[in-house]
Amino acid sequence: MLPKVKFVLASLKWEVYNLSTFCSPLKIGWDWSRRVYRVHPLLKEELNGVKTNKERLKIIRKYTKKFWKEEYQQLKTQKNLFQKEWSKINDNYMEIMPRVLETDWPIERKTIFGSISINPINPRNLKHWWFSIFYLNRLTFMKETVAHEVLHFLYFKKWKEVFTDADEKTFDSPYLEWHLSEILAPVILRDKRIQSILKSGTGSYQEHLKIKIGSRNLIQHFEDLYKKSRKKKEPFAQFLQTAYKEAQKHKNKILNA
Repeated sequence: MLPKVKFVLASLKWEVYNLSTFCSPLKIGWDWSRRVYRVHPLLKEELNGVKTNKERLKIIRKYTKKFWKEEYQQLKTQKNLFQKEWSKINDNYMEIMPRVLETDWPIERKTIFGSISINPINPRNLKHWWFSIFYLNRLTFMKETVAHEVLHFLYFKKWKEVFTDADEKTFDSPYLEWHLSEILAPVILRDKRIQSILKSGTGSYQEHLKIKIGSRNLIQHFEDLYKKSRKKKEPFAQFLQTAYKEAQKHKNKILNA
């Protein structure tokens, strides 16, 4: 049975936790707060000058409760709309992904949850097969985002089959394995087999696009490797091994993006 994406509303408790996580100062990794503040400028104003985590959390909680309640009806409307639109391609997409990644969906996984959120960042949980999606996304971008996030679940299943000693903590930011998954996601999604279903562009992190390997940016560099692998009809596992070696070769550039 093919897994289905089921859209649900993020709980208010989760929204508070989510925003507080991405708006907290980080010592390592990327600063995600600027992406949040782009759609929540009032939150940025209210947090300006706040120095303690306790006060920061208090402000975020108050802001989130007010915003979430004001947008509740819109959140419900978007949930239904997203479900209707994604369901049109769900089965075809879920059927083609195992062919591309050359691994089957786990039989125990029947549902992948898409949590409709006021947060523009789209975190995912590989253990529970859950991801977050911004409620104001245009339908085309919504489908691109869902395809991207769903890809991660099967991608990392394949990764563990290829790299049997993989440490799962490296599947999240700021590790090289996480970076490579985000570099390869748009590359894989541009595969003609997937595009016959998705029929849209695929986004990449700007931080990755700024990195140059010779005259090509990072995404183009790995896309060239993917196309060469496909032309040679290599197993996907072999491509993953090649891509990982290449990522390790340029590790400093990637981790300092």
